[in-house]
Amino acid sequence: MDRSIQLLISGFERGMPVLTDRQKKVVKIIVEHDRGIYANEIAKSLKVSTRTIRNDIAGINLVLKNSQCSIQSSKRTGYFIMQENINRIKDVLKTMDALNPKQIATSSKQRKYYILGKLMNCHAKDLGEMADELYVSEQTVYKDLTGMIHHLDEKYHFYALSLENGQMILQPKEIEIRTLVYRLIKEEIYLTNRLVDIHLYQMIRDSADMEELNDIVDYISAYCRSNSIVLSDQMVFVIAWMIFFTMLRSEGGYHLERNVELFNPNEKLSQLLTSLFRDLKFNLTKSDCHLLQNYIETLGFYSNQEGVISGSEVEEIVDLFTKEMLAKYNMDFTKIPSLFENFKIHLQFTIKRLLMDYQLSNPLLKEVKVKYSFAYEITMLIVPIIHERYGLYLSEDEISFLTMYVMPFLKAQNARVKTILVSGTSQSFANMLHVWLNQEFGSRIDIVTKIPMYRLEEELESHKVDLVISDRTIDKKISVPLIEITQLPGTAERQRLESFIVKTVTVTSSEEVFHKVFNRNAVLFFDGEPSFAQIIQRCSKRLMENGNILDADAFAVATMQREQIYHTHIDHGVFFAHPLENEAVKNGVCVGVVRTDAEMAGHPIRIVFVGAHEPRIYKEMIHIYDLINKVAASSRLVGILCGMHSEGELIDYLERIVQII
Repeated sequence: MDRSIQLLISGFERGMPVLTDRQKKVVKIIVEHDRGIYANEIAKSLKVSTRTIRNDIAGINLVLKNSQCSIQSSKRTGYFIMQENINRIKDVLKTMDALNPKQIATSSKQRKYYILGKLMNCHAKDLGEMADELYVSEQTVYKDLTGMIHHLDEKYHFYALSLENGQMILQPKEIEIRTLVYRLIKEEIYLTNRLVDIHLYQMIRDSADMEELNDIVDYISAYCRSNSIVLSDQMVFVIAWMIFFTMLRSEGGYHLERNVELFNPNEKLSQLLTSLFRDLKFNLTKSDCHLLQNYIETLGFYSNQEGVISGSEVEEIVDLFTKEMLAKYNMDFTKIPSLFENFKIHLQFTIKRLLMDYQLSNPLLKEVKVKYSFAYEITMLIVPIIHERYGLYLSEDEISFLTMYVMPFLKAQNARVKTILVSGTSQSFANMLHVWLNQEFGSRIDIVTKIPMYRLEEELESHKVDLVISDRTIDKKISVPLIEITQLPGTAERQRLESFIVKTVTVTSSEEVFHKVFNRNAVLFFDGEPSFAQIIQRCSKRLMENGNILDADAFAVATMQREQIYHTHIDHGVFFAHPLENEAVKNGVCVGVVRTDAEMAGHPIRIVFVGAHEPRIYKEMIHIYDLINKVAASSRLVGILCGMHSEGELIDYLERIVQII
């Protein structure tokens, strides 16, 4: 079998569309006219419009892309197929007839987009009629529709699609349809990185001229080149599709129900759209243009790097965030300018999306919350700042995107061990040892000073360090860990220092923070079927009894408020619940172990770690987040902990996990 035909069959199996009967007739007519044929001649033969033929040919080329051939066009000869591709296209038609001669959409996702497109134009359709149109069973359409209703409800808060008495009904306002489709366009194009996206095509296939979409892309690309505007191909495709869809709705007689104001005028974008609408003769209303421009702005459209950070609001928000980060975690985000500046740029567009009620979804959300939970928690500092200013909460997805700037900063903070290097022998040996340490452990050790032996006691009083390295034996006891390298360093010294850093510094700090946070008097076992609120209330009372917080009722309310906005379930029924703002007297964690069936927001409740955090949090708390995530990642560990019968047994087991980590 020809390789291109194998690719075509593979494409069908993955859900690629097949040709309709009319599209097959178009191909056959072009094959018969080896010197070319114009669209109006094909249209006359098939008794359809020229626009319909151009749309069909765009769809045909989408299907044929895996067969390494296509229908080409020329102003002089019209549409034609290269002679060497004629036999291949005939084979494609035969293969397609054998596979599925009638079906319009060949995957569930394609059918969903097709159904959505149909309902956007007719608003109601009988389930059986749609099944006949798609050449599938009513049960298949029912599953597709109910799946789409749930998906649109859950992800986009779009509630206008329903099924009533066998009728599929779509009754939204026009502004809701457009904003939904704008979001679908963005996500589909960013997923496939293709202009002619299969699923978007299914949604508009009956009403669109795909050549107009190509014209829009060409216009945007040319305009950007001539005006020194740098846009990625993805962004060009997304903008083109948004304009294309807006034009289709306007031409179809669908109008916005209310006036739309321009959120944040962008001169370059306004000039581009004005020029495009004028030259391509698109007749859109002022509100059409404003809604379109507002959504394009949320993509991060700008002409160059200068002026991306506009206005004082973002600067003020970032300034408050960095001050909070410094005050609570003793970390200065501005110390890594590249991360800090990129965080500001991302935040600007995050806020624009928030005010437009359009927030991105992050497919890596769960991974970010589990793997980088401490960085995620630090990023949460920005939530109350934004809420106080705008009265709105960022979504978890948007917070997780911002976390990706905090995470590498946090990693840099935790990577280096502050060290004093003591020289007691020759200066040349001391210099050589310094060079070796920088080469082998430059990313792990920060040598704060290099001193002679007699100054060690003085320096230990004036510098807070984690480690002392000496090139001679030190007889007297010192207050910090010590490692001696008295000969030319090699593999043995490297391994010894590595082991010393891990076991003496990292393990000691993790065990110390564990004993500060956990104690045997802060473990509660729950039988019966407790609600999540009851677990939080009892754990809050225990934290107050242990002196961690002052007001158990206020703490429980604040913890439940956070849970309603940002659920704290990690995995396997493990939660790490705590208020959005930290006001504890001292750090502490109460562990609630549930021995019976209980649920919270569709998640089983097995172990609830309820955390009380001081306003100022030391960075070693990352070990506690690592511990809780380690437990949550393993259903086996959760089962072991839930099967324990005493508080001491559970705390001892958690401490062993800390030592392993």
